[in-house]
Amino acid sequence: KDQEAIARWVVEQMEEGVLYILAPGTTTRAVAEEMGISEFTLLGVDLIRNGELLAEDVMERRILAEIEDDSAIIILSPIGKQGFILGRGNQQVSPKVVRKVGIDNIMILATPGKIAETPMLKVDTGDPDLDEEFKGYVRVIMGYKITRPVPVA
Repeated sequence: KDQEAIARWVVEQMEEGVLYILAPGTTTRAVAEEMGISEFTLLGVDLIRNGELLAEDVMERRILAEIEDDSAIIILSPIGKQGFILGRGNQQVSPKVVRKVGIDNIMILATPGKIAETPMLKVDTGDPDLDEEFKGYVRVIMGYKITRPVPVA
């Protein structure tokens, strides 16, 4: 239920022409399902534009090619109990991708239960300067119109 509520709010905020980069996870997959997209990869990165699945299970090169001309938003969820939002399990969302999209264009989704078991998020992109930019707090979408600042180590 929490995942459905999160997904509903995310989909309501989506805009035409924007490329949405869906990172792995069940919470991010709920977004695809809310849009009526049934073909997606649970453990891969998928691209969505204008309510349609553009490509599934893409690598960094394809992501960079698609964001060449468009604005983009990365949608990701922390790994349960570990708390990594970048660098583990979603290497396709590389430092190059994050820098091109911009940290302000990242949506982090997590259920209240996941945040309860991972109260601090972590970043390990392989780029120490980029990791440092995440230090402090990030806004996490935890329900329908419910967000909370969560610390990043």
